[in-house]
Amino acid sequence: MIIRELHLTELITIKNKQMKTTKYISIALIGLTFVACTKTEFDDFESLNSGTANFSNYIAVGNSLTQGFQDNGLHNEFNQQNNSYPAILAKQMNTNFLQPTVLGADGSGYLKLTSLAPDIDNVPAASGWNNWDNNKKYNNLGISGIRLTDCVPTNGSIFSPTINQVITSQNPYGKFLDFGSLFSPVTYLEHVKNSNATFYTCWLGNNDVLGWATSGGDDGEINISGIPIPIKTSELTPVAVFRAKYDSIMGAFEKMGAKGVCATIPDVTSIPFFNTVTLAAIGAEVWITEGPYSNNPGNVRKATPDDLILLSTKDKFSTTTGHGFVQANPLTHEEVLDKDEVAVVRNHTVLLNNEIKASANAHGAAIADMHEYMFSLKSGMTFDGVAFDAKFIEGGAFSLDGVHPNTRGYALVANKFIEVINQAYGSNLRPVMVHDYRGIIFP
Repeated sequence: MIIRELHLTELITIKNKQMKTTKYISIALIGLTFVACTKTEFDDFESLNSGTANFSNYIAVGNSLTQGFQDNGLHNEFNQQNNSYPAILAKQMNTNFLQPTVLGADGSGYLKLTSLAPDIDNVPAASGWNNWDNNKKYNNLGISGIRLTDCVPTNGSIFSPTINQVITSQNPYGKFLDFGSLFSPVTYLEHVKNSNATFYTCWLGNNDVLGWATSGGDDGEINISGIPIPIKTSELTPVAVFRAKYDSIMGAFEKMGAKGVCATIPDVTSIPFFNTVTLAAIGAEVWITEGPYSNNPGNVRKATPDDLILLSTKDKFSTTTGHGFVQANPLTHEEVLDKDEVAVVRNHTVLLNNEIKASANAHGAAIADMHEYMFSLKSGMTFDGVAFDAKFIEGGAFSLDGVHPNTRGYALVANKFIEVINQAYGSNLRPVMVHDYRGIIFP
């Protein structure tokens, strides 16, 4: 069964046993956000002071960024998932934090750098990698691929709760939670309500725009047996629906008296997934098909630098058939995010971020503005003596999938949350030394 949560993973999974990254590709490593100062500021803390916050039961809700996904998978070859940003935060809070970590080093499978050519292998999943105990009370509720809209049933249709349940319960990255059965569903929202959180971080919403963008501006309409209406697995979540569901999550935390931080959605079109296969790097004319959200749907034209060719399209170019290189055989609209679609997703991201901020303010939560924070990497920086820039691999902060940070990148994210927590709640959480965490693992 094809479901939304698997969509991004399927898009960026390298289907060949080995992926050769050709010389014309240079990934722009701009996807999440990094602090603009040049070092971690360490004050002399006498002891942990939580201020007005209570860190005794810290709960993290979110998607792959929260679960610790990197290199196109959950893996622990060098404690990658163990160093998710919530786990780093919990360590600084000096509180117990239980995560549903994968089995062994290989976990769900991942991309691994095997030579400096660079050559990248697709490491297969371990047997029983998600053999989790859904009777345990986990602190990290992050599920890779989940959308906010799938966390809370949609009102107004008798089929909507069933649709939400099918999508969430079949996601392999969420098997650590008991989602019940199709006819007696337990929703993600119910798990939030039962978490008894005293403090939380909420980074939901990324996939409510990212899935559409990584699909080339396609809604991903499919049919599921037993559900009489088509399911759109990657459509942009409507703003009003997004706000209502975000309020449901925030209201659950507020009702239990928890305090926390909400993070905004980064500009998804700035991540390496959209900035790898450039016209300048290809060095040839590229023909594309404009998508249904464009001003000229179905129109075939030459690509411009404002059109973003997907990383997953890299191996679909063909000098034999001319695919992508000739007008008669252009890239399909799913293989490129054209300039009109870029404008759509950027505008929608701003609208959703406005709702995140409004909901956080209404429910008394602090805000980590990741949308603003991300732009500080564009010009390059040095942090704790480590240089970060926009180069593939040597850029230092992002993993091999072109979407998610590596472990060092998650340490940077954790430091941003720590900064916001300390400012909002008067605590004195100590930031982490970024260079103590691994970047890209070289062969």
